[in-house]
Amino acid sequence: MGFRQQATTLLASALLVACGGTGSSDTDGSATINTPGSAPPRSPSQSTALPAEDLAIATRLYRGDERTPPGFVVEPRPANVLGLVSTRHLRNTDIDSGTPNNAAHFELCTNDTAQAIEWSEQNAAWNGQYSDLVQVDDNARYIEVSRVPRADVTALLRQRVFRCDYLDRSGSDLRVEQGTAGVLRVRPIDGSVLRTLVEYLWQFTPQNNANYVVVSSASDTSATHLSHQLELGELIRATASGCDTVRVSDWTHTADVTSGALHRSVAVTRSFSVRDGAHGAEACTE
Repeated sequence: MGFRQQATTLLASALLVACGGTGSSDTDGSATINTPGSAPPRSPSQSTALPAEDLAIATRLYRGDERTPPGFVVEPRPANVLGLVSTRHLRNTDIDSGTPNNAAHFELCTNDTAQAIEWSEQNAAWNGQYSDLVQVDDNARYIEVSRVPRADVTALLRQRVFRCDYLDRSGSDLRVEQGTAGVLRVRPIDGSVLRTLVEYLWQFTPQNNANYVVVSSASDTSATHLSHQLELGELIRATASGCDTVRVSDWTHTADVTSGALHRSVAVTRSFSVRDGAHGAEACTE
């Protein structure tokens, strides 16, 4: 389970840029859509009351310092970080520039470390500059190839490839929020296995950015299927004077415990208007 190759001189060390400084968001687009307001907010005495739960979500969004709930699985930041760290999973589009625009975009998988290194080499240019291979690591879930850009030796690029005996994402499309999410190969599939996967995948979504929080992370089990749901909060700031909007949604992955087939869905459950008041988040009406 462990293969490690290290260059004679490790030029830089680094971290996942993530939730609270421990993850990496790597997506085809993650722009926040702003909802314009038409009038300045009213005073708190004129505001509609909100449940304490919703005010707590809004408070976390405004503060931005508690982006995941207790016990959420995130990777720790290395203590010896010097510069930028980019951590991403290599995709089919990274090694084949001729992939049609309408073709599925998915993370690659292999059980062959040499193949992962070869794919990394095909994608070794960073901002037009070559990045030198400095280290290779292998664990039960993915193979990681670390590189240092010649243009910035304080930076570290970590390119990961899922192990096919853990997760095959070839049937998925990262640009689509609903539908198939690949096949989980590890056995047995239980609540802990699915939770680890879902919380890990979240780190590589647009929701692992400012103005987002994970409200909760919970599993549900039936005789044949297992699901794990992240409740997500998003802060949509008004572009003019007016109320901000908090949108709450459920991001759910369901696994067939026999075949390992994964399905994902996202559904908005509610939204409400808030503002960042003198004493914290408060309800707001136009």
